[in-house]
Parts: sequence; structure tokens; C-alpha cells
Amino acid sequence: MLTIRPAQHSDLDALAETAARAGAPDVSLPNDPRLLGRLIAQSEDAFAADIDFPGEEQYLLVATDDGALVGAMLVVAAAGYPGADYSFRNETIIHASPELGVNHRMYALTLSHDLSGFTLLRPPLVAGDGRRVRVERALVQAALAFIATQPARFAEDLIAPLPGMVDDDGESPFWSAVGSRFFGVSYREAERLALGKDRSFMAELMPHHPIYVPLLPVGAQNVLGQTRAGYMPTYGLLIDEGFEAERYVDVFDGGPTFCVKRGLARSIRVAQKLPLAVDGSIGRSEPECLLANGEASRFRAVLAPALRRPDGRLATTADAASRLELIDDDEVCCVPA
Repeated sequence: MLTIRPAQHSDLDALAETAARAGAPDVSLPNDPRLLGRLIAQSEDAFAADIDFPGEEQYLLVATDDGALVGAMLVVAAAGYPGADYSFRNETIIHASPELGVNHRMYALTLSHDLSGFTLLRPPLVAGDGRRVRVERALVQAALAFIATQPARFAEDLIAPLPGMVDDDGESPFWSAVGSRFFGVSYREAERLALGKDRSFMAELMPHHPIYVPLLPVGAQNVLGQTRAGYMPTYGLLIDEGFEAERYVDVFDGGPTFCVKRGLARSIRVAQKLPLAVDGSIGRSEPECLLANGEASRFRAVLAPALRRPDGRLATTADAASRLELIDDDEVCCVPA
């Protein structure tokens, strides 16, 4: 049974192996055991703390199946905290001359820190492709269920960036056209320098005047707001959850940044909190749901068959209840598939 829980120090080797397989640098998790170990420690502190408002906390969830780690996902309580989180805002600028009868709409990119303080969901990192969609969906739903049951820890707005397009050499056409002009380094070097750091240095080096998109090379225009082929399942999953990606792109590679109001995310909007009923008659013929216990330090979520009874209780298997560390009549959060 697929089970999702907070990361522990004992997960470090498996996480490092999964991150290494994904390549470095990566937008999901750092490909560095030292940084991963530090991230796990920060996550353990965040889950254990009593939180009244979002700040520097980072929550690292892992998915296991039959005891083996099969995926992970990082949730950052407040993007950029305590500094600013920079992105490019896609705007429409109108150039008009009534005398000449000319009226042109042009797209322009403006450096922005609008998304600072928003809760940030990193793309799920999954080991292997055979079960990727199922594990990714479960991780995203579990993260949103945790946000739904612990609202004080998170912002009212959620963002989810995806990496932009790169060529066969791992270089970004967007960075080559924009960022490299101001930083004087390659995309891979820029990502390495920024990995795990506050990106407020963007304000020091990036242009503060609008960048007119039609003046960029065609190659950079074509990749603007696009993500890599390997992240298209995640793209579709975020769309299904109600996220939209029309306004903001990453300052490094021009990848899309998805946004949604917390209450409008599907898994939060449809989540129900119901009393639990352990039922030995529940089998695989019942619909599978994401079930979560709503705890903080002992947060657990599972993908398990479940059925709402006429008495209003949610029936599931003894195995699922045990993994959730719940008993009869305890409250369970249910997110339908």
C-alpha cells in the first residue's frame, strides 16, 4: 500500500540515490547528500514545531511502497522567506498612436517579487517511470491534504514552478538570451550558484525595465512558459488540481509557475473530514481514495479503498487505518481520486 509520511534521517541514502538518478541540479531536491541531510533535519523540525503562521519551514514528504522509498515532495511554507522570491511577470503593454491609427499589444516580462510568501510546492520526485503518475498524484494530494488540515502553517496562495526547456547540452535558450547577458555565466552554473539559496541577488543583477518578448531570439520566445517533456505528467496534474500558469515564469529558464488560491485547489476543495470505520469487508472493488490523518508531526497518508457509509462514517481496511495510526471514530481526511 502506498504510504506517505514525513522524511526521516534513515531515508537519506534512498533520497540521495533518487535525486542522483534525476540529475543535478534539480528543481525537486538537491543532488547532494549533505544538503539533503540538512533538508531532512529542517523538515523534521518543521513537522515537530507548533506553527501559527508560515515562515522558514520546509516540509519534506516521502512515499513508500512495501517499505521501499518510491518518491518525495518538498513543500516550502513561504517562498523566499525571509527575503524575496523573484520571477518574471508576463504583462501586456499597449503601444498606440491615434494619429497613425496604430494600436499594438506587446508581451513584456517584468522582474517581480509578487509571489514572495506564497506556499511553494516543488515538483514530485519519483523513482522510476512505471508508477510515476500514480505516485505523483498521491504526493500532490497528500501535500494538499496536509495543507488543508494544517492551514495555519501555510499561505492563502499556492505556487508550483516547473523547470523550463533545455537543449541537449543542458543549456537553457531563455537563459542564454536573457540571464546570461547580465550574469555572464552559463545556465548550469547559474543554477548551481542559486541552489538552496535566497534568490534576492536577482534584484541586484537582473534588469528592472520590461523585457519585450518580440525582441528576444525566436528560440527563447518558443520555450517561454514551456516545461520539459519529462514534466508533462506533472503539468497535467497541476491543471487537474486547478492551478493556472499564465502570469509568471522562472527567471532562470522561463519555465511556467502555476498559481492557485488555496481554497480552490481541487484536493483541498473536495476534501472531507469524516469519522473512520474500520471494516474488514472493504476490498479492492471499492474506489481508491487518498486518506490522511490530519496530524502534524505524525502526519500519514495512504492510497486505500474506502466507502462512505449511510451513517456518514468512512469505511476502510484495517491495514489502512493502522498505517494512518487511527482507530474507529477518529477523524480522517478523505480526498476522492
